Amino acid sequence: MKYLVPYDFTPITRIALEHAFTISEADAESEIQVLHIVKSESEQSKAESLFTDLKSSLKPEQAAKINTKVSVGDIFKDIGKEAENGGFQLLIMGTHGAKGLQKLLGSHAIKVITSSNTPFIITQKKGPSESIKRIVLPVDLSYEKIQMVGFASKIAQKFNAEIHIVAKAQSDDFLMKRLANNLTKVGRQLNKDGVKHVVNTLDDKQSFHKAVISYGSEIGADLFAIAHYPETIIPQFEKFSQELITNEWQIPVLIVNVEERIGVKSNYSFVGI
Repeated sequence: MKYLVPYDFTPITRIALEHAFTISEADAESEIQVLHIVKSESEQSKAESLFTDLKSSLKPEQAAKINTKVSVGDIFKDIGKEAENGGFQLLIMGTHGAKGLQKLLGSHAIKVITSSNTPFIITQKKGPSESIKRIVLPVDLSYEKIQMVGFASKIAQKFNAEIHIVAKAQSDDFLMKRLANNLTKVGRQLNKDGVKHVVNTLDDKQSFHKAVISYGSEIGADLFAIAHYPETIIPQFEKFSQELITNEWQIPVLIVNVEERIGVKSNYSFVGI
């Protein structure tokens, strides 16, 4: 599996790289490319020197695993292009978290996410767990958001992780039946994939994002897995996605663009449920 890590030589992106090392340990043939984008050719030499310093600071086995690249361009456009053109299956990026996605690799970096068809993991200041053991997968009434279960399942299979499917209780009978139908579809796919999973209905007295985050902290989740589709989050992410990405427990978040699932540049296929 090929991973792309945008890098700006700050501690936040160094932590994102550490997450990439941890995730790639489950794949002996994995490849990590660390990408730094500069505005002009005059900045390339300095960046390449910084990459030399980075490699010297890593363990030998880590240094041997990464490729570094300095490109001239625009981070808002060229990170997604690099992921697509290079055939990368996953982007791993760092966010400062305090002010949400506007701090991701610089201001207005939401453009990086909404312009990319590649799935990505967002990390904060917290370093990686030893492994991914518990994944929290929120499910609601929408059909679109359950379409990313295929990717979450593949991650779970890679780490032998357990998926915790969570949903918000519905008081309306019609909505409850619709939710139950979505939960059945997700459970059927995970059973087919042989993925361990449990289903939990969360308290409906608080907002769904708060309930999901609280649940994740209680069980010691290693990853949230959520979906988004761009038409609902331009010019900014929907509140649910943004709150999870900047959660106070700093649990990393896997995000899949479900609208573009057919065109996602990944070796993983998405289920047609």
